[in-house]
Amino acid sequence: MIIGLDGGTFNLLQPWIDEGKLPNLKRIQDEGVSGELESTIPPVTTPAWSSFMTGNNPGKHGVFYFMGTDKTTGREVPVNSRMRSGATIWRLLSDQGKKVLVLNCPTTYPPEEVNGAMISCFLTPGGKRDFIYPKELVDEIEAKFGEYPLYLKTTIFSANLSEKNVRRFLDELKSELTYKFEVAHYLLDRIPADLLMIHVWGTDRIQHELWNLFDESHPRYNQTLGGKFKGEIINYFSLVDQEIGRLWERFGKQHPIVILSDHGFGPVHKGIDLNCFLLKEGFIKIKGNPLSQLKYLVWRKGLTYPFLFNALFKAILKLGISPPAKPPMEKMNDIRSGKRDLLLASNDVDWTRTKAYSKFGIGTIQINLKGREENGAVSPGEEYEQVRRGIVESLKRLRDPETNQVIEGDIFLKEEIYHGEHLDDAPDIVYLARGTYLAGAFFGFTSNTPVAETDVWFGNHRINGIFLASGDGIEKGKRIEGAKIIDIAPTVLYLMEEKIPFSMDGKVLDQAFPKEFLAAHPKQFYEVSPEDVQKDASLSREDEEDLVKRLKGLGYL
Repeated sequence: MIIGLDGGTFNLLQPWIDEGKLPNLKRIQDEGVSGELESTIPPVTTPAWSSFMTGNNPGKHGVFYFMGTDKTTGREVPVNSRMRSGATIWRLLSDQGKKVLVLNCPTTYPPEEVNGAMISCFLTPGGKRDFIYPKELVDEIEAKFGEYPLYLKTTIFSANLSEKNVRRFLDELKSELTYKFEVAHYLLDRIPADLLMIHVWGTDRIQHELWNLFDESHPRYNQTLGGKFKGEIINYFSLVDQEIGRLWERFGKQHPIVILSDHGFGPVHKGIDLNCFLLKEGFIKIKGNPLSQLKYLVWRKGLTYPFLFNALFKAILKLGISPPAKPPMEKMNDIRSGKRDLLLASNDVDWTRTKAYSKFGIGTIQINLKGREENGAVSPGEEYEQVRRGIVESLKRLRDPETNQVIEGDIFLKEEIYHGEHLDDAPDIVYLARGTYLAGAFFGFTSNTPVAETDVWFGNHRINGIFLASGDGIEKGKRIEGAKIIDIAPTVLYLMEEKIPFSMDGKVLDQAFPKEFLAAHPKQFYEVSPEDVQKDASLSREDEEDLVKRLKGLGYL
């Protein structure tokens, strides 16, 4: 049994475990093994879960963020399961005749035809009825439990703005949690699964949206709402713990259980806008036409999308108004990414003179390379290396204007952290700022200064997630070190006495097992035929557009 707690971090969970608020996690930790689990670089949901299920680094499986390149068309599209290279752990088990039950794990849409059942995730396009395999289970489940909660309805950035909003958000998280675990028990009554994998999304969303209500050391801590709801936030994690205990009891406490997270979490005090940084450093150039120059001028004067959010949208969301058909943040994204850009955006970039840009998410920088980018301006070879070196040196000099201190961070070149057939698709540089800074691209040109206080999402991803395991064959009461998310697939296969593909990057976590067990159960490996990206990895244009809107509504684009 594998339970994925999205965004789980010992920074929060360990004190609550020690205080007895999470008794099932405490028992698993006391009677088994536990330790931090290193995520992918950067620590993002889609590549991390893809690495978990394949045992491979993103350079092999090809998923680097929520968007990817469709190899058949060359277009940038939302990631789906068909774009991922490599066999998943449940595919390998299915091929060996094992029954599997896979519930809600990100990047599983469209679902695989496994030996058992699979329910996909929030990356399912709206209105689709093919998110469960076998498909007849959709109507069966919804007839008994009601509409399947693939998505959360609470508008992004709104949950922590008022008492009404917090209440509605917490109620929604609890309802979603209960529904999905009830479905798990229902399916277990029908499918004698050798492997159950269930993913919990709410543990991630609650930290994104409500971090400043329970972290009293955060400069944006809301004492009023925090005082009222901190206990209920902890109670949500207690409910998760109870559901874990109920499943564990069903299987028997000696049945092996693995709990992991795709990444950790931590406070964010300030954001680093990488596109603003690249613009200030001269790696991005703005078009010379009057309109783009006017937008550039007003942007420098402080008219930015965060300014609009604080001045307009936050006031609307704070009222606790129910999300409309198209949430305010989606409307704002439609404006900034389409023909109606009001403020400085990518449409104002002169790509013929731009050397690099940050395309998406946490810490990634892309060189505007000729032959790869649509309007590439940098030649492969020496010019590419020169531009990369220049960006790296500029990042090393980046200072916080408030303290005038250099911001410490880890800088990675893609060949240092990825390898495999998809290396060319990887970001050229990844910059992970340390401490309470978060570097990335969030609104094209978010702030008019590279470093600024964040106005939303006061908590965000960290590299170190969680790993716990207990049951027959597993060490007792041991703390392990150095575990990586790519190690989970081979470790689970080993625990199930299955052969492990030679091609997996991950390794069996030997330290999780007694020496006697390792001696009595030698590892077995075998060659697996490479499972390439399917020829037709694309979804329909309508489905792609729907997913893009949903991802923007979640703050991922």
